[in-house]
Amino acid sequence: MRPDGIVLDLDDTLFETTRLLIPWADRRAVAAMRGAGLRLGEDEALARIADLRRRGVARYWDALAAENGVDAACVAVGEAAWLDYEPPPMDLDPRVAAALDELSAVAPLVLFTLGHPRTQRWKAERLGLAARFADLRFIDSRSAAGKTETLASILADHRWDASRVVVAGDRRDGDVRAANRNGCVSVLVRAEGTEFANVAAASPEDVPWRTIAHVAELPALLRSL
Repeated sequence: MRPDGIVLDLDDTLFETTRLLIPWADRRAVAAMRGAGLRLGEDEALARIADLRRRGVARYWDALAAENGVDAACVAVGEAAWLDYEPPPMDLDPRVAAALDELSAVAPLVLFTLGHPRTQRWKAERLGLAARFADLRFIDSRSAAGKTETLASILADHRWDASRVVVAGDRRDGDVRAANRNGCVSVLVRAEGTEFANVAAASPEDVPWRTIAHVAELPALLRSL
C-alpha cells in the first residue's frame, strides 16, 4: 500500500525533547509551582516527577499537586511555565532528516503537535520543518480540541482515505488514540526513557498497529505494507 499521507508528531518523535529540553522545562515548572504554594524542595520535586514518569503517570503535574495538597491554580502555573518558552537553537538529527527525506518521497507529510502553539511553532522553525512538510498543525493544549479532532480535520482538508494514512507519534493516549479513532494506521514511536514511554494503554484505542524505537525505522516499516 502506498499511503495517501503520513502524519507525524514532533516531541520525542522527530526531536529528542525528553533528553534535550525537558530537564530545563521541569526546573521552570517546579520553580513556578513552588512560588504558587508547592512545599517541596526543587530536587525533591524533580525526583518525584521523574518517578511518576517512570511509573507511566501521564498527568504527573496533577499527581504531584494532589500528593502535596496544592490546588489546580498551582498546576496551571507550573504547566504554563513548562509549555510556554522560547526554545534554544535546535537541529534535526541526521537519522531523522534522512527518514523525512525517504518518507516525503512516499507521500505528503503533515506535522501535528500538541502544546503551546507559539513554542511549538518556534521548534518547527528552528528545525526547518516547513520546507519538509505539506502542512503544519499546532494544537493548543488548553483548547477542547485535541489530536483526534485535529487529525479528522487533516483528513478532511486533504481529502485522504483514513485507511491509507499513517500516523506516528510517541503517545498512546494522543497519537495512537487519534489514529485509531479516525481509522488510520497507527505507529507508536517508543524510545526507553522518554516522557510517555511507560504510559499504559487505557483501552484498545491506545494499542498501535506497530511499535518502533525511532522514527528512522518508519520508512522500512512502510515498505513492508
